Amino acid sequence: MTDRLSDRRTLPPQLHSESLGLAGLLARETRDGVAIVDAEGELIFWNAAAGAITGWSSMAIAEQNVGKFTTTPQALVEIREGKWVEVRQSPLRADGKTYTVVLFTDSTSHVRLRDTRVQLRSLGLVDAETNLPGREIAMLHVEQAIALARRDARSVGVLSLKLDRFRQLRDAPDGQSAADEVVRQFAKRITAFVRTSDVPARLSDDSFLVVLTALTTSNDAAVVAVRLLLVLAEPFDVVGHARTVHCSIGVAEFPRDANESVALLGAALAAADRAQVMGGGRYIVASDLATSR
Repeated sequence: MTDRLSDRRTLPPQLHSESLGLAGLLARETRDGVAIVDAEGELIFWNAAAGAITGWSSMAIAEQNVGKFTTTPQALVEIREGKWVEVRQSPLRADGKTYTVVLFTDSTSHVRLRDTRVQLRSLGLVDAETNLPGREIAMLHVEQAIALARRDARSVGVLSLKLDRFRQLRDAPDGQSAADEVVRQFAKRITAFVRTSDVPARLSDDSFLVVLTALTTSNDAAVVAVRLLLVLAEPFDVVGHARTVHCSIGVAEFPRDANESVALLGAALAAADRAQVMGGGRYIVASDLATSR
């Protein structure tokens, strides 16, 4: 096969031998599936990763129409029911002949995740604008986090974030498109900031939630709130214009502020409301709010 795909007119003999050896080693050892098909659609190379991804043995591959990989316009191909691969193609000319190099990876889990998100959005469990979980899923995470925190003697933080003066932004001329873009960027910035173990969610048009799991010391949630206020205060690029959008954050922690999920959420929401009443652009801790009453 190496002689068939080589072009000795362009490479010195030593470099030709070394490069072919390295190319063969790369093709054999890579985790991507690699197939090489000639102009007639005949398969002339199939690496071990290709067999592992597709489940097609060297004996069974002859019965499969691998040539369809080189003609399909889609990046994703369903090779059998429920089994998806992402296909990338590149032409290769050697010895005056044209071949097609086909690289593919297993994308079944990504397709399943995409389909799950579509289903959750259709059920109203995931917000269509931001792809963040909705209230129901967020509350399940709060309950699970509290159960684990009880076992491990840790804390759980809940941050209620409310966009300040969001109604004025939305009700301005052409404000709906600007408001939608602010919400999308706001959600992306929150998601990028929190840990992978934390859960951001959208509760309503101007209200978000962050579930902070496995906190080690009291007031950890307040520290996160301060840092998050700084991150979110940076201007957003909205339709080519820099726009600063402030928010108010209510902070509640289990077990300090509440012992169960609904009460913990209520404490965080009340604290966020109070922060907005005080002018916005700040955070309020639920326990401080209770003390001041």
